Amino acid sequence: MFRILPTALLVCIVASCAVYKEPAGIPLYGAAAGITLYALSRESISGLIPLENPKKLSYALEGSPVGGENLSLELDYRFPKELTGEYEVIVTINDTAAWLLPLDASFLGLTLASPGRFRYALPIASEPLHSIGISLEKKDASKPGNDGGDGFTLNSLGIINRRYGFAFYVPETGAGETVFFATPFVFPDPEGNTLRIEPPEHYRVRGRVELQTLIGNAPGGFRIEAGPVRYNWPPQTGSAPYQEHLFIPHGALPGDPYPILVSGGNVLSVNLGIAPDQMFPESVTADPGLILGYSRDAWRDPRFELFSWDKFPSVLIIDTADYAVQDRLLKRLAFFTEKQGFRGRLAPDAEIEGLHGWNAHDYRAEDLARFFEAARASNFPLLREERELEAILLNAGIIRRENETSGGSASPYVSGEGAIISISRESPSYLRSTFMAHEGFHGIFFIDEDFRDFSRRRWDNLSRPAKRFIRSYFEYQRYDVNDQYLLVNEFMAHVLQQPVSMAAKYFGETLAGRISEHEWRHTALPPKDEATNTWPELADTFSAEAAAFSAYVNGRWGLAAGRTWCVNVRRP
Repeated sequence: MFRILPTALLVCIVASCAVYKEPAGIPLYGAAAGITLYALSRESISGLIPLENPKKLSYALEGSPVGGENLSLELDYRFPKELTGEYEVIVTINDTAAWLLPLDASFLGLTLASPGRFRYALPIASEPLHSIGISLEKKDASKPGNDGGDGFTLNSLGIINRRYGFAFYVPETGAGETVFFATPFVFPDPEGNTLRIEPPEHYRVRGRVELQTLIGNAPGGFRIEAGPVRYNWPPQTGSAPYQEHLFIPHGALPGDPYPILVSGGNVLSVNLGIAPDQMFPESVTADPGLILGYSRDAWRDPRFELFSWDKFPSVLIIDTADYAVQDRLLKRLAFFTEKQGFRGRLAPDAEIEGLHGWNAHDYRAEDLARFFEAARASNFPLLREERELEAILLNAGIIRRENETSGGSASPYVSGEGAIISISRESPSYLRSTFMAHEGFHGIFFIDEDFRDFSRRRWDNLSRPAKRFIRSYFEYQRYDVNDQYLLVNEFMAHVLQQPVSMAAKYFGETLAGRISEHEWRHTALPPKDEATNTWPELADTFSAEAAAFSAYVNGRWGLAAGRTWCVNVRRP
């Protein structure tokens, strides 16, 4: 038997069953275009959960579906610093995944004061994001609640590219509040002073990833482990406090970099995220030590890869697949800038085809501008690779047009700022390291006036026998020894290309032995020790030079003789 309810009661029942749904007053940012955030309760509109009678915030997202392997939901929120030990905030996503939001930095093992504002990024599973819930709960329900006041405040929500790590943002002006950026799956390793990044398989960043960290005060050195690969930075030199940014591009990381362990010094920030796509002629920033072992699978062009030196961004580093590619890029330039009988002249391919260029290269902005201006002025037929190099140099500002506003092929080339160096994968690994050191110090010489002045003073004070020997050797190598700038530059690079401990053998045995075999060049050598088959005077002199140069580059940049890189990489 059915009864007809009074109209007023029917309206009441229908209203009580209706789902509350109003646009929320919470801003969305990031990849949230086409999405509307709805509050599913009146309390959810403002994003505020008061301490007295706290109620859950509930939201629905409608519009363009958001989900995928490499996205995260970032919550921007505040919580009273004095109450962090009493409460916890729980976030649910799609009513399936539940997360605990941090209210201070203690989960990282950091004892820093709690910031006023947080940005915490939670990985989104592959299914579309459709609902978010946020609740505030007391850790100990038996204790009396707070008398009132604001508790949790949700400022905004963002859909961002997935990342793992943490950072503190402190306004430089002193105005504004400190913001703490963080994610889950970053925690101190119980076995030592180490930070560990290890998300579960289904929450990992997919594809090309890169790692950035900021460290402070690491007197004993600094280490990163990514899966089976170890990256070691040398101990700090000097006693002054310092901070240093460390960057590992995707091509220097293993395919499976987890777990990532960061240790040594104070880790001020760390970020593992998606590596951006960079198109030629943009360069990949890297330390030379990472370039030596950079994966060729990550090269954007199978012929060569283009890098910029992280410590000296105006120095570009070109790593080529083989000497043939390197020759097509740089051989004519080598003859134009350094070879006896060719300097200042654009030699046709047929003239230099059977001649050796170099297996590694270095060029300053002035010489690069002269080369390409000579080709422009004479309409010389450059190779395709040389034209590619021209575009790379223009993009980097190493060369530029004299009248940049008009541009065009009629505008002469002039020098900009910077230099280029090049090594090749065809060189064996021990030579690649030597070439990277040799060419790297050339690159610094080109851009740093104080280093040039120091090198000149060392040359000027070099003993007469040592100077006569090294000039003869450079002439034997077909350098133009009438160019004082070139002489000083090559003297410096040859002294610094190997560790100090190897200088005596290199100069007092290897190089001296090479020119002693020539019927007249041996006259440029000081007396020989027949018992050891060496030239002790050269060994002693150049060992002293290597020590002096090494101390200089170590004091200026933390480098050393035989090492232009700050990170040593060990692979299994």
